[in-house]
Amino acid sequence: MNNIKKVELKCLKLNNQGQGIALYGKKEIVVPNFLPKEVGIVEVDSQREVTKGRLYRLLKQSPIRSNNNCDVYQKCGSCQILHMNYQEQIKFKKEFVEESFKREKIKVAIKEIIPSDVIKGYRNKMQVAYKLKDNKIVYGFYEEDSHRVIPLEKCFVQSDKQNEICKTIANIMKELKIAPYNEDKRSGVIRFALIREAFKTNQILVTIVTNGEMFPGRNEFVKRLKNKCSYISTIIQNYNSRKTSIILGDQERVLYGKGYIEDVLCGLTFRLSSKTFYQVNPVQAEKLYLKALEYADFNINDTIIDAYCGVGTIGMIASKNVKKVIGVENNKTSVKCAIDNAYLNQIKNITFVNKDATEFLLNLAKDNVKIDGVIMDPPRSGSTVSFLNSLKELTPQKVVYISCNPETLARDVKVLLDKYEITKTAITDMFVGSYHIETIVLLTRKNNQ
Repeated sequence: MNNIKKVELKCLKLNNQGQGIALYGKKEIVVPNFLPKEVGIVEVDSQREVTKGRLYRLLKQSPIRSNNNCDVYQKCGSCQILHMNYQEQIKFKKEFVEESFKREKIKVAIKEIIPSDVIKGYRNKMQVAYKLKDNKIVYGFYEEDSHRVIPLEKCFVQSDKQNEICKTIANIMKELKIAPYNEDKRSGVIRFALIREAFKTNQILVTIVTNGEMFPGRNEFVKRLKNKCSYISTIIQNYNSRKTSIILGDQERVLYGKGYIEDVLCGLTFRLSSKTFYQVNPVQAEKLYLKALEYADFNINDTIIDAYCGVGTIGMIASKNVKKVIGVENNKTSVKCAIDNAYLNQIKNITFVNKDATEFLLNLAKDNVKIDGVIMDPPRSGSTVSFLNSLKELTPQKVVYISCNPETLARDVKVLLDKYEITKTAITDMFVGSYHIETIVLLTRKNNQ
């Protein structure tokens, strides 16, 4: 029985993820791809507790709507505000950051905005799943909140080369009769392809994730992929036979090339593997890091800490203007990459510590070690109260907090405001078409602290 009901609704506002909010009966429901003041026919499931609807047809269109020419946009869910013109995207993100601070009773006005010069093909990383659908091999992203693959021809925010490689892999699988992975039966060979592209050096790494070490036709597969996409620098096979949504497994082998690529960021060279964390929009990443360091205004006598340092990117960029950098990271693989990158760039005034950052900062405070500044760029979940309290014990003069989540950023900054004050703020748009935004906050120690 078809329980889908079509109703005429008006979009009242947007939520923090850029999704429309409409009133259905007396209840607010979420309607993606719906803009304020628009009127449309919305599909709802009449047999369920309605929390979400799907825009079926627009009756009244907003002047801020933009035609995005993406075939899978409404199903994918990755680019939540691609239907909004770019000027309005920036406005939405600015208000999102300011509202996040306002909810924590902190008054912040974002005065500096760094928009993206490029809105298409800006991502240097692409990962797609391969499935069998209607007896055909298809590839694409997972539909939002599901494990259903949306067949893809071209992604708007990925580069032409990345899109071409994904399509070529599917064609070679058909030619060689290599089966894609079946989640239910846990059978088949190829699960995912992960592509990393270094825009400055034009090097490309392709990782083929397989259901275990066995890869029938492996040599012929690599030969055909190299011939059809001759610009590929290296190819890796990653084994993942686990029943999990995590893409990469623990083991891998190099099938062609060096097994890594190199990219240049702010004049430094960074070595990238399949598992290395690296900003997906390197053009904007340069602007983000340089703005953060401009705000920090460290001097040549300063000793600074790069907390949550990952592969040491911003710490190494800062190193030429300070006396010493200490990078702290609890991920062992990232620390190894950071050490290799420092050696590669002949940076001698930076050290990396594989420890929990909270414990490390507390020990420094107990030993009365003088730290002049701290740069912190935690994951989306933000920092912890323990870390923030240890930071206050250490009492550096300046704290530069870089965040991809305004809500956890505002929450964490509030913990520091008894000893620090917000001096400067900026937003950098790294993710065009998405509600995500990078924010920089400079906190300076209060004079009486």
